[in-house]
Amino acid sequence: MRIPWRVAAFILETMARSYEKRIVIPADVNAVWQRAQEVLATVPGAGAIGGTPGVLSASIKLNWLSYGENVTIGVAEVPDGTGVRVRSECSFPLQAFDWGKNKKNVEQILRGIELPGSYYPDS
Repeated sequence: MRIPWRVAAFILETMARSYEKRIVIPADVNAVWQRAQEVLATVPGAGAIGGTPGVLSASIKLNWLSYGENVTIGVAEVPDGTGVRVRSECSFPLQAFDWGKNKKNVEQILRGIELPGSYYPDS
C-alpha cells in the first residue's frame, strides 16, 4: 500500500524530529530574556537550563512520546523590539519522529512569552 504524498508531507511536517518558529516581540531584550527563562522552567520535564549570552538551552526528560528533547531559545534585539527563535529537537539521534512533541514544546514556550503586538515574521 502506498501512502499518498499529502499524507506523507503532513506526517513529516507534524512529527519531524525537530520544530522551529520565530517571533518578534515589542519589548526590551532583557525583559524578553527574563520571561523566556521563566517560561522554559515551566515546561514539563525541563532540566539542566543553561545559556550563553543570547541563547538559552534546556533538556527535556524522557517521556512517553520521545526519548527527550533539546530546546534552544535565541533572543536578539531587532528594529521592532526583540526577535526570538525557539527550536526543539529530539535528543536521541536515531529517533525519526517525535509524535508532535517538539511542536508542542515550541508552541508552549511561544504562548508564554508572547505579548500583544507580537508577530511571526515567517508566517
